[in-house]
Amino acid sequence: METVIIVLFILAILLVISSFFMKDHTKELENQLEGFSMTFMQEIYQMKKKITILEEELLSGSDDAYYIQPEKNTTTGLLNEVAAYYEAGYSIEKIAELTTLSDSEVLGLIATYQRKG
Repeated sequence: METVIIVLFILAILLVISSFFMKDHTKELENQLEGFSMTFMQEIYQMKKKITILEEELLSGSDDAYYIQPEKNTTTGLLNEVAAYYEAGYSIEKIAELTTLSDSEVLGLIATYQRKG
């Protein structure tokens, strides 16, 4: 009976010592979770920033802004080019494709051309 107790005691000591040398998997999981949460927080911050920018653009702009902006940012050469395509009978989409402008910019330039002419 004494030998069984001694063997169990030695086995318990060996298990305690071996537990110190085993890797702690919870630390790895905690580090991974912390990394995921930091990444998630950064993505949320970026999304909130993008949403506020979009909200500002939508709330501050009006329908007339699309027609006023091309007047300020275009040259008379571009206005003349769009007017020439318009007079030749090209569609808005084709003019936008040829001049690498958006449809709304082309419409704004055409409106400007019609106001001047």
